[in-house]
Amino acid sequence: MGARFTIVLDTDDPQGLRDALEIATILNRNHGTLDGVYNVKAKIGKIALIKMVREVARNAEEGKLSSSLRDCKRFVDGKWELLL
Repeated sequence: MGARFTIVLDTDDPQGLRDALEIATILNRNHGTLDGVYNVKAKIGKIALIKMVREVARNAEEGKLSSSLRDCKRFVDGKWELLL
């Protein structure tokens, strides 16, 4: 088992907050939990987002999609590659 750390953040110390973030990032990177997935950001325009929301509403109205987390995840997974 690795070492355990408690980081106390002083919100009045901007440099201390940056340093704490850097330490946490280094520890996370060294632990191997950053696999590159977190560095990828999805991009979507306003019109594309509106079209996607309309598609979700249409699918929900037709009973093809519920508001469950599972159905929402499946929908987003189906669109994810288009957003990258």
